[in-house]
Amino acid sequence: MKTTIILVSLSIALGCGKKETKPTPATQEPGTVLWTFKTGGIVHRAPAIGPDGTVYIGSSNAKVHALDGESGVKKWEFKAEFWVRSSPAIGPDGTVYVGSADKKLYAINGKTGEKIWDFKTDDAVISSPAIGPDRTVYVGSADKKLYSINGTSGEKIWEFETGGCVNSSPTIGPDGAVYVGSADKKLYAINGKTGEKIWEFETGDEVISSPAIGSDCSVYVGSADKKLYAINGKTGEKIWEFETGGSVSSPAIDSDGTIFVGSGKKLYAINGKNGVKLWEFETGLFYVDRSPAIGSDDTIYVGSTEPFKGGGKLFAINGQNGVKKWEFTPGGAWAGTPTLNGNGTIYIGSDNSNIYAIQTSSKGPAKSPWPMFGQNPQHTGHAPAK
Repeated sequence: MKTTIILVSLSIALGCGKKETKPTPATQEPGTVLWTFKTGGIVHRAPAIGPDGTVYIGSSNAKVHALDGESGVKKWEFKAEFWVRSSPAIGPDGTVYVGSADKKLYAINGKTGEKIWDFKTDDAVISSPAIGPDRTVYVGSADKKLYSINGTSGEKIWEFETGGCVNSSPTIGPDGAVYVGSADKKLYAINGKTGEKIWEFETGDEVISSPAIGSDCSVYVGSADKKLYAINGKTGEKIWEFETGGSVSSPAIDSDGTIFVGSGKKLYAINGKNGVKLWEFETGLFYVDRSPAIGSDDTIYVGSTEPFKGGGKLFAINGQNGVKKWEFTPGGAWAGTPTLNGNGTIYIGSDNSNIYAIQTSSKGPAKSPWPMFGQNPQHTGHAPAK
């Protein structure tokens, strides 16, 4: 299906930080662009969506933007000291937590954009935060540490040191265990209360992938060693491994337990119980290194990159058989990690400094253990309670 772009000539704005197209009640077929917003910098990570529909996104010009999810109109922007490659995470009271290459984690008032506090690490914070039910915030840093921080005060509770940069985004199990990868080739399980190591699992290369947690508490994580691993969340024992053709993205999990990951120039669908491949989707020239998002109608949305020709695409793929439904080309070298909100709109950024709102056929995220990066549109990174 050819992507339809709604253009409203009266609403086109050309400056940075301006909304480029105005949404309209015109025909909204899947793949229709509802609006675009120019951030003024590269959009590296996934947008987060607040309960009221506000879209929060960081960019390489050191800004965090808050946008109206329906119109794309800017509500506020927050200026950090260096680029923002961390995806925001939104706490239960609407506080926005986001890291920056200026070696800080910020807590920002989601309504006003005012800084509540900042927490200083010893190196860049590329990792995206995860938020526990008690508002404890967990985030990694390139200083080789995972930090536990009081979400209200910004005070450190504990820190856990690994053997390499922690650019992986942590996730939290139903029992409060925190799982995070490191450039030291390991995945760690850490007691969320005490910061003590529960177990570690070694892969063949660095672990940048954010773990996903299944309904049986199995942990799924990709590695730069070209493998996806299924690991027993309690013991750290390997259940199975699946070899791909490249570094493996953060996984998403469907309601039937199917695992979706990108690697090389393919999206894979893998049986979560035994690691057997169900199907693969070949993109041709496009590298799939972004985490997929799964819609309520079992459509899989995944971004890709084609760095030499600047032709990254967002693909919409039938989750049952791997057949492409439609694609969207944002005009930059890549389409980033998509986030799906409750009414089925996809929000995705690109290196051309734009964030796009795109109509889909889905009515919201899949009712599954881990339908997208960060588990939910707020990116709390917390598995649902049992």
